[in-house]
Amino acid sequence: MLLVVSLPRLPTGWSIRLLTGWYWLYCILLVVSYRASMTAILANPAPRVTIDTIQELANSKVTCGGWGTETKKFFEESLDEYGQKIGAKFETIDDPLQAADKVAKGVYAYYDNSDFLKYVSVTRKNSFVNNKQENVTRPTVRKDDIERNLHIMSDCVVNIPISVGFHKNSPLKPLADVYIGRVVEVGLVEKWLNDAMHSIRALETNEDEIKALMNLKKLYGAFIALAVGYFLSAVCLCGEILHWKLIVKRDPHFDKYAMNLYYRNKNKKH
Repeated sequence: MLLVVSLPRLPTGWSIRLLTGWYWLYCILLVVSYRASMTAILANPAPRVTIDTIQELANSKVTCGGWGTETKKFFEESLDEYGQKIGAKFETIDDPLQAADKVAKGVYAYYDNSDFLKYVSVTRKNSFVNNKQENVTRPTVRKDDIERNLHIMSDCVVNIPISVGFHKNSPLKPLADVYIGRVVEVGLVEKWLNDAMHSIRALETNEDEIKALMNLKKLYGAFIALAVGYFLSAVCLCGEILHWKLIVKRDPHFDKYAMNLYYRNKNKKH
């Protein structure tokens, strides 16, 4: 508006010129920064609130569980305070898919090997997508709004090394230690693990890469903001029109052919 609508009279003093110029620049920067920040907010995905440490897991209200009573005993006999807290609310569960369903609801944490957890996550996600594609023509209840994506905690509870068991005082132990150390150093263990998990990682999709940063739900905010702005502008315009027709034009001193004199006399009265 400042660039399209010109001033009724150009300022003559340098102080007024500087004030007007800086006011124009301020308004332009304000509009540009508002549009940039609004675009950035709409483009960025919503932040994910996850549990990535044992301390956060122990202090949360999420129920923990895993396979076998030995795992529960391991946490209960832990020397760590947070491990004992996890053991107090630990539950044994035998079906990993049932545990994954509880985790998806945000009320459960399942303890197992990280690679097996990735396998369960990918298997469940693919089966859910396949069932959704098969039942696309059937009336179903939408449940994906109340479910959450499965997240594997980055903090490892137990680091299990590669080992081979021998009898006590076996003469093969020193030689086996050397070869196992070399196997780990050259990366064969990591290669074998990658080969075993290749089929699972191939099915895994990174949601941050394929997810559209701008979708219809995120545009709702922009549409609402534009609608509110247009509504307020329309109200102000109607108010100005009513003020012009009901107050200004009905003034006995109003003359449409000498409006400058009318406003000059009106300003003198005030």
